[in-house]
Amino acid sequence: MNKLRILSLLPAATEMVYLLGLEKYLVGVSDDCDFPPQVKKLPKLTECLIDQNLTSKEIDKKVKNLKHQGINVSHLDEEMLKDLKPDLILTQDICPVCAISYTQVKKAARILDYDTKIISLEPESIEDILENIKVVGEFGGRKKEAVRVIEELRKRLDKVKRKIATGRTKWYIPRNDSRKVLVIEWLDPIMIAGHWAPEMVEKAGGVNLVTKPGERSKIITINQIKVLKPDILIISPCGFDIDRTFKEKELISRIVRGIKGIRGAYLIDGNSYMTRPGPRIIDGIEILSEILHPQVFLRKHTKKDWRRFVVL
Repeated sequence: MNKLRILSLLPAATEMVYLLGLEKYLVGVSDDCDFPPQVKKLPKLTECLIDQNLTSKEIDKKVKNLKHQGINVSHLDEEMLKDLKPDLILTQDICPVCAISYTQVKKAARILDYDTKIISLEPESIEDILENIKVVGEFGGRKKEAVRVIEELRKRLDKVKRKIATGRTKWYIPRNDSRKVLVIEWLDPIMIAGHWAPEMVEKAGGVNLVTKPGERSKIITINQIKVLKPDILIISPCGFDIDRTFKEKELISRIVRGIKGIRGAYLIDGNSYMTRPGPRIIDGIEILSEILHPQVFLRKHTKKDWRRFVVL
């Protein structure tokens, strides 16, 4: 174990490494790895070729142009990879935009003059995310710790479930009063979150619209949103925190303004709690519970985590 050298090119995996107490073996990360804060001191092997200050529409256009040219969205420093000599590389193959892909990593790893283990984490559900923690724990020699961590996360999920059930009885909330929820994971074009997001909404006591658990994200229009008439709109763009999301307030206002009878629109730090398939997905479910059932759940998260959006 003393010789283990872990390279994590996936923010969710990096969080798992720290959660399992494997951080002393972590030799490098991606430029997107930002949690916990101390990870920022580690060498970064990737660089995104897209200016994050662009609008959602401009970013989408840039991604499509790079893809058309056969250029990867992120650059991987192969010389640094060679110098760090990792034994275990953690990556993904769900989205080539969100993080560097397994294919790109496997190709770059050819520069190494030895065999290194490359693990691709590809969750589609909350259960998959928990299983990924187990996988990282097994390869890192922390199997028992992984079991303990997963058990604690499951307890938090169970607590949410119990509080919702108890709250419905205490506050006389009819079972058919479940909130219809629409989760936006990109603003232009408008993309409705898939994968694990529908399940997050369901576990928080809501009814997810458009996508089903495990499905890919789907593009829809403002007019289609008007027809859907969601009770609650969640805006949590991939890779954006609250402040970055709020920069597109005019577009968000246009979307919200067209929904008749909406009970509320909320910004959530998607980068931390919704689109990153790591341990804090459980925090995301707790945040959704606070939003959907304010009479049941006391607010424990700050305005940096989520806040109500007021139309301009």
